[in-house]
Amino acid sequence: MAMGKNKTGIMAAITAAAGSTADAAETRERAQRTLPKGTIGSVRAGLGGIQEIDPGLILPWGPKDRLEVELTAVNSGNLQPGIQDLADSIASAGQQIPVLLRPSKDRDGYFEVIYGRRRILACKHLDLPVKALIRTLDDTDALKAKGLENASRTELSYYERARFAHAILEQGFSRSETIEALAISKNTLSQLERIVRLVPMNVGDAIGAAPEAGRPKWTALATLFDTHQLTEQAALKFLAKSGTELSSDNRLDALIAAQSRRGPQDRISREQQPIPGVSIRSGKSSLQLSIARKGSTEKFADWLDLHLEGLIKESFERFQSESPKG
Repeated sequence: MAMGKNKTGIMAAITAAAGSTADAAETRERAQRTLPKGTIGSVRAGLGGIQEIDPGLILPWGPKDRLEVELTAVNSGNLQPGIQDLADSIASAGQQIPVLLRPSKDRDGYFEVIYGRRRILACKHLDLPVKALIRTLDDTDALKAKGLENASRTELSYYERARFAHAILEQGFSRSETIEALAISKNTLSQLERIVRLVPMNVGDAIGAAPEAGRPKWTALATLFDTHQLTEQAALKFLAKSGTELSSDNRLDALIAAQSRRGPQDRISREQQPIPGVSIRSGKSSLQLSIARKGSTEKFADWLDLHLEGLIKESFERFQSESPKG
């Protein structure tokens, strides 16, 4: 059912990557410009169409978009999570969707995967060649193709998108390139960055992709770390005790719920000063905002006095929209 829902978007990504007949001619010309004449990579890229490639000739490339999926050797007894079902599907119906590769500039005859790691692992497990489109793409074009394919996959979780955005930026791509690759707004990128900045990587790895969890739950967890109500050590200790029998989504829910059950005596009283003259005090029984009506904050205090009611209402509506359902 999921494949049926995503088929249109996935095929759009494939069409964009494959291009028209004119694009194929341009690809052959680019292959000759990008790679030395006579290399196997340039020859295969110039052929166009779907080709069958030995999985052993495919190398990893680029920012990682999925947790727990690495392009490594696999065997029948040690498949990575989620690969077995895909392997069973390919075994019975064949590989329906090709992967996208580009020739390796460092190893002649080898290819780098732009997207399709799970399909490659499944084919490798089945000892089958991988059906692939081969294009000569620079890093920017490759990132765009990867982002387009990801945009068509609704099963990529919110946290995986956050980690993918982080990986793109870590590899030196600009914010504008990241926004274009993921087809998101500046505000959405900021939200994704906040999750990765506040939720320690080790904690995110211990929780997993949490495919059913959206922004509200991850925002709630990020806020627990931001307000010092939860530490990395405490979170990892709790997750270790919860065991592997819980699903990724249940681990996330359990961690948030456990913190929410803590009594007032466990909460930390603290005071913040976001700007000079303004203080926010968070205590066991109240949250207080104080602004000095003098000096540089006098006019701001007057302005806030006029607009505070509206700001509180807007914030409450946002809180309701972001709060986990149930």
